[in-house]
Amino acid sequence: MTTPLKKTFIISFSIGVLSILFAFAAQSFLPPQIPLYYGLPVGEEQISSSLGLVIPGAVSLLILTVNFILIKIIREEFLKKVLATAALIASFFAIVTTYKIIFLVGSF
Repeated sequence: MTTPLKKTFIISFSIGVLSILFAFAAQSFLPPQIPLYYGLPVGEEQISSSLGLVIPGAVSLLILTVNFILIKIIREEFLKKVLATAALIASFFAIVTTYKIIFLVGSF
């Protein structure tokens, strides 16, 4: 793996882990239930436990892992860059989602 791809994956991994750590650190400021599943109908379906905030970070790490495996298989350099960028974007969205929900429902 080339150095720019390696740096992108390290940054993506760091953001994903930071998102998970941020969710755990905010547990004392959060109510027991939070709205997490905004794509579902309004009401009980959107509610998750406050530990559910780990899900966006975990999904971003899952995407990162799948993309890393695909990069090892694929030979085309452009597709490798696209997969690395997609992992970085997923990690960025995970931390933004976690941050927004914490500051939306948190009591600081």
